[in-house]
Amino acid sequence: MTPYHIKIAPSAKKQFISLPKRYQKILFKLMEALAINPRPPGVKKIDGMTGLYNHDIDHLRLIYKIEEQEVLILLVK
Repeated sequence: MTPYHIKIAPSAKKQFISLPKRYQKILFKLMEALAINPRPPGVKKIDGMTGLYNHDIDHLRLIYKIEEQEVLILLVK
């Protein structure tokens, strides 16, 4: 499988940076995994939104969009 390119929206980058280091490490590993498989088990497609997915891990929520060979991180909460 061809790896996907990960891009982070400016607002998501600010949210990511404001998180404690422990959560940053968790999300970084998740983003690395999404580069290989952007639709892993446990990920939920957001109804009514084309190409948007939601992945919850620990107390974090990652919302991203898949476009061709690119994963765009939109929200980290």
